Amino acid sequence: MFPFFDIGNRYAHLYLNGSVKNISHKELFENYSDRKIYYINVKHSIKSDLKKRKLWVDLEPFVNIKGTYKGMGIDRKVLLLSRGNGIYIDAGSAITIDMYCDGEYQGGTILPGIWSIKKSYAQISPLLEIESLSSVNLSVLPNSSTQETLSYGIIAPIVALIQKINSDNLPIYCCGGDGELLAHYLEFAEYDNKLVFQGMYKVMKECKC
Repeated sequence: MFPFFDIGNRYAHLYLNGSVKNISHKELFENYSDRKIYYINVKHSIKSDLKKRKLWVDLEPFVNIKGTYKGMGIDRKVLLLSRGNGIYIDAGSAITIDMYCDGEYQGGTILPGIWSIKKSYAQISPLLEIESLSSVNLSVLPNSSTQETLSYGIIAPIVALIQKINSDNLPIYCCGGDGELLAHYLEFAEYDNKLVFQGMYKVMKECKC
């Protein structure tokens, strides 16, 4: 199987032989220039360099989903194709929440990622700086520590919004660095770090490119 790359703003996410790993953009160009790969890309500053690689296949032109809008990230579009009807969450640098039903995009939203939210608290006061989130019970207001109250304040609004969006109780599919964390708080949610690549594979098979 040829390598698949989901090229983000910070890393190039590589899928090969059933496993996913992150490599730098420099490693991508140095180690794969002479190999055939399939990719999607959201890092605008390297688009022209990507086009110069004759063996590299950009899957974006082959993705067409009813209801999506101009400027919508290709990573979000491909994610919708990984499974069937559902709520699709990619919790990385930003958190995207999108709904897909009956072959059509229904809409979505973008939130700051958990890392960004934690950083914003630290900018308010050094006393609000935390390294990691605590596991919290969302049904009870925390009263034991600042870390717990901050963790609750970060997780609870995100989960509440997802639950509000998912009024029809669709399956929830999560990926991204914090996707597993969010899936823990969402009933019937599934975490899979290969979802984007599953969507890419479907695109590749259908377009026979």
